Amino acid sequence: MDRILLIEAKIIGTFYLFLIIFNLITLYFIVDLLSYDEVIGYLTNGEEKSCNPRNLAFLFFVTTVSNLLFVSVALLVKLLSQNPAKIDEVR
Repeated sequence: MDRILLIEAKIIGTFYLFLIIFNLITLYFIVDLLSYDEVIGYLTNGEEKSCNPRNLAFLFFVTTVSNLLFVSVALLVKLLSQNPAKIDEVR
């Protein structure tokens, strides 16, 4: 039973790190999107459609930063709340 819990802890820690990396990559693309003045799309009838992506990019930015904050805090709480004796047993 202890072995299953250790494997589960390693999987959860790996997913936490994966989420942090994914959020950092997403943050890079959102900051790049914030620098655009407008996005132009061409419709099937030959007309152009343009929009300002800044408001949507700012919403994505706030969401990603808050997600990154909560995932990082959850990972730190999990890592810091472990009993030091259990950590030595795992090694």
